[in-house]
Amino acid sequence: MAWSPSTTVAAALDLGGDRSRKSGYVAEPAERQPGILALLADPTPMQALLTHLRSLGITVDVASGLAEARRLFFGAGGHDCLVVGPDVRPAIASRVLASLRTVDPELATATFGPEVSRDRAPTRTAVLAGFHPSSRAGQGALLRFLRTLRLR
Repeated sequence: MAWSPSTTVAAALDLGGDRSRKSGYVAEPAERQPGILALLADPTPMQALLTHLRSLGITVDVASGLAEARRLFFGAGGHDCLVVGPDVRPAIASRVLASLRTVDPELATATFGPEVSRDRAPTRTAVLAGFHPSSRAGQGALLRFLRTLRLR
């Protein structure tokens, strides 16, 4: 059924009827960004990194201990990566990681601080302790690691 525009403005807006159905074009959904859970003792060293990640559309939740990390993790339905800050005590980092990996054994981890166990997921763990998290090099190293992850 042909449609004739009633005004010249409408003619300029006319997309040609059902052209999208004929071509089979379907809009692609926006690419999903990773969800990050940041474990921090002092948020100051990580502020620039967290701000940069958020500006890229990456969801970032911030926790300072085990209970808060579990609450945020379950509240979000999981995260793609746990990022450990440079001043987090090793015992806290290990407890949080062990707890979250009981729920999600494939949880990726990037640490700017203490060494974390790489036994269960060695390819999904990045040790970034040589970088300051707010430096361009540290931000770039984390972003390169995030790009390698298969989002679930």
